[in-house]
Amino acid sequence: MTVRWSMRPSTYDRMMRGSNQRRYYGDSGYFNFGYWGAGAKSQREASDALVDRMVARIADKTGRILDVACGLGASTKRLTQTYATKLDFPHDHFDAVICIEGACHFDTRDEFLKEAHRVLKPGGSLAMADMLFPITILSDFGQVPRANLLPSIAEYGTRLAAAGFVSIEVTDATDDCLGGFCANLARWPGAERRAGRMSLSRSFAAAVICKLLAAFFGRSCKTYLLVSARKPD
Repeated sequence: MTVRWSMRPSTYDRMMRGSNQRRYYGDSGYFNFGYWGAGAKSQREASDALVDRMVARIADKTGRILDVACGLGASTKRLTQTYATKLDFPHDHFDAVICIEGACHFDTRDEFLKEAHRVLKPGGSLAMADMLFPITILSDFGQVPRANLLPSIAEYGTRLAAAGFVSIEVTDATDDCLGGFCANLARWPGAERRAGRMSLSRSFAAAVICKLLAAFFGRSCKTYLLVSARKPD
């Protein structure tokens, strides 16, 4: 399993460590859309809520968990409120696998699902936040392999089943995650200016950029998914 050229670790590192990104996420270490359906008031709260939603989809919260594509580690830090942090576990032996907004970039997602199934214990849980894309522009730029451009939630479930998973649940959370993120991103510069943390001129420039980014994400992502599945006992 590989990652396409534009999503190499060095590329993500530059994006996540940028001053504007860190400021928007409140220096929390997060870099995801978050979950806004529970009334989050900030991107940091929404990102915490998304991790909590993932944990809620894991059947056994007492075992070992693998956090795939953990970014700067904020989601892993959040998981320590539920899981221990000892690193003396054997390889290929996990009770749960969690992956937030990473699987769509893997080459391919199907290979990742097979690997997740392989490393899980019997009865282990898979919890994911993932996206479906309606256009191929992201694929053309190397960010999403064409094999990952699935047409529907039903097909997504089929791929999970083909990898050997059962108890599959794929939920459309587009409004609660992507929609909330885009709305917050668009209004963030104004909120920063009113709070005295951003000058008027800078807030105007940031507003243009943030609104363009929000529009891009809104158009490029068809469906935002919350996913859970289990390896058979």
